[in-house]
Amino acid sequence: MSTDTLNTRVQQLSFGQPKESLLLDSIALEPLQESKVRVRIEATNINPSDLLSIHGVGQYRRTHVPPRVPGFEAVGRVVEFNAPNQSVLQVGQKVLVATSGTWQTYVDVLPDNLFYLPEDLDNGYACQLYINALTAWVITTKITQLGEDDVVIINAGCSAIGKIFAQLSMTLGFTLIAVTSKPQRYPYGSIAVLDAKQNLNSQIQSLKLRTPSVAFDAIGGKEGFDLINTLSKTGTYINYGTLSLGPYETAFFESMRRNNIDFMTFFLRCWEESVGKAARKEVFYEMLAHFIENEVSLNVDRYLPLEDFHTALELVEIESSSLQGKIILTM
Repeated sequence: MSTDTLNTRVQQLSFGQPKESLLLDSIALEPLQESKVRVRIEATNINPSDLLSIHGVGQYRRTHVPPRVPGFEAVGRVVEFNAPNQSVLQVGQKVLVATSGTWQTYVDVLPDNLFYLPEDLDNGYACQLYINALTAWVITTKITQLGEDDVVIINAGCSAIGKIFAQLSMTLGFTLIAVTSKPQRYPYGSIAVLDAKQNLNSQIQSLKLRTPSVAFDAIGGKEGFDLINTLSKTGTYINYGTLSLGPYETAFFESMRRNNIDFMTFFLRCWEESVGKAARKEVFYEMLAHFIENEVSLNVDRYLPLEDFHTALELVEIESSSLQGKIILTM
């Protein structure tokens, strides 16, 4: 059987440790279903949400049940389409694929989950334009509508999305305070950075920083409690991640009520459902234009072939603090 008729994929058979739950296999390509587009994937990345879905943490245990193919975003090219009403589709088009199951050579997807990309965009950059990038853009420009008067504090400051928030603070004009466990490695000298291992309020006072009115929490747990205690009364607190895998403590909610903090959670999937596919595309292209015009960077640490996915996952899980960007899987 020729490779053109085979689909090589990472298959998740169960929840658990990647070495035990994931394997690489190849299956015959089925005929393309009506209204679908077939994309040959060129690059896909590894996000924290991928690890959470593999381990079956939180919402992922309900929404991404094995057997399944991991991955939530990728870049590739259209090779076939069976969507007669999609007159703009062309074979060979470069597209961002925004759907579950991107760790494979071919993905069959609805046209609404494709975003057309400029040819000159690097694949390592292009395949990062959905999960982190769109989340950061929507939170800053649609949910909180940040401007020059806003002071925002974030944790996981050295994470991929933390670096996007930093660059958006420069292009959108809001003031950012970044919290990280490795302040010596923080790459933006113009932004105030706090050591997550030290008292945050003491550092804010010693650096004579303005009191934050908005907080973006990627971690939850104790780190979330530390973050909410830095906010001014009637501030806004948005949780968009659970990297600690721990719940908020009772003291967190007591602080929230005592200071009348407006608390909300943000999941990109829920936002998409609330605004609809057409609005999502409009916001995506608005973001893409801003990123390109302002040269917002999306860093890559290294590229590895799909076959080396176990090595890639070990790097992300064990050496994440030393990585200089995303691990990109290539086909």
